[in-house]
Amino acid sequence: MFSIFYVMQSVLLIAILLFGQNNGYLTVNTDKPGVNVYLEGDLIGTTPITNYSLEAGEYSVSLYDSKMIENEYWNLRNAGPFRKLSALWQLTRIDAATEKINIFRNKATKVSFYTARIKRAPFLAKCALGGSILGIFGLGILTGVLIASLAN
Repeated sequence: MFSIFYVMQSVLLIAILLFGQNNGYLTVNTDKPGVNVYLEGDLIGTTPITNYSLEAGEYSVSLYDSKMIENEYWNLRNAGPFRKLSALWQLTRIDAATEKINIFRNKATKVSFYTARIKRAPFLAKCALGGSILGIFGLGILTGVLIASLAN
């Protein structure tokens, strides 16, 4: 009687190991609860999300839905110059609120988003752009001064 029980238990254990669950788990947190979370563009819930079961693989997790992202890309391609700039700054915010993640079998993956970082993203992008422009002009001025001094 015990031998049949042990054989059945062993077969079940082997089946679980060979054909076991291929899912991993995703946990998403934000510093402010109740924020919508999108996985590959589909709403999966609001934060905090704990141990959301997913097949192993690479995914995109975002706090913005895909329609909003597509709308901003459309504006970037087709709108007037001021709306294009506005779309560009909005896309930096979306980028700060989006993460590529890898889900591994039987492992938990945690993602945290911070609203201050997301809100600050357009400002940081503007600073980088301004610094680049100033750097190019500064380099041009230095080159001009160097050429003028060598010419004399």
